[in-house]
Amino acid sequence: MELKQQIKRFVENLAVQFAVDVVRSYLLHRLENITAADCYTAIKNKVNLWQITPDSDKTYIIKKILPRFRKLVIRYMDDITPQLVLEWLRRDRPDLADVIEKKNQWAYADYEKEEAYKWLASQVENIKANIKAVLSSEVS
Repeated sequence: MELKQQIKRFVENLAVQFAVDVVRSYLLHRLENITAADCYTAIKNKVNLWQITPDSDKTYIIKKILPRFRKLVIRYMDDITPQLVLEWLRRDRPDLADVIEKKNQWAYADYEKEEAYKWLASQVENIKANIKAVLSSEVS
C-alpha cells in the first residue's frame, strides 16, 4: 500500500473514531439523568425515544453534529447496531444494560429479555431512520 493511501486511511479512521466518540458522548450525556427504573418503564410502555427527545436536542443533532460528520454518518450509520449500543451501555451504564438484559435485580422483571432487546433495536433503528430522513431531505 502506498504511503499516501496509508495516510488517507489513517486520517479516515481517526475521523470515524472521533465521530463515534461524539455520538457515544452525546448518548451518555442524554442518559445522565435516566435511571434503571426509567429504562424499565420505557421498555414496558414501549416509549419511542425519538418522539420524547426535546426539539432542542433534535436541532442540535441536525444543525451541529450532522453537518460536521455528514459523509461519515452516511457511510457508517449502518455500523451502529443495537449490539454496539448495548456494548456501550455495558461499559458506560451497566445499570441500564442490566435492565435490557434482565440481569441482577432486574432478573425477575415482568417482561421477556427478548422484548427488552427488541425495544432497544427498535429505538436504534428509529433514530437512524429519522437521521436518514433528515439527511435525504437536505439533498432534495
